[in-house]
Amino acid sequence: MKRGLRKFVRAAGKTARVYAEDKKKTEHLLDEAARKARREKGLVGEFAKDLGALLRLLRAWVKGQYKVVPWKTIVYALVAVIYFVDPFDLVPDFVPLMGYLDDAGVIGFVLRSISKDLKLFQEWEAEAR
Repeated sequence: MKRGLRKFVRAAGKTARVYAEDKKKTEHLLDEAARKARREKGLVGEFAKDLGALLRLLRAWVKGQYKVVPWKTIVYALVAVIYFVDPFDLVPDFVPLMGYLDDAGVIGFVLRSISKDLKLFQEWEAEAR
């Protein structure tokens, strides 16, 4: 990871821990992320499905419906959501195209890092239906 991104992700990690300990704050963050994903539908495009799964995992965890998720996965997922929601991250969202490419990169990295836990969640979710 580039130095600036690493620094930003480290700071987001600290913020993510604060969110993880305050479920009301997390719910608000998830609502913001869902609104932004709907608003920027065309730009989110390719990772919309995975972002949706990530948001559902966090919502199920916040509501106490899904408890078998490791703390590290919660923090990583929150880092991705915080980065996505923050319009002034490493490359501000108002920068055409590039402003969302960095979001996609961070989300992609997190999705790869937690893929096993996300798959287990999606299996649990399918069984719960």
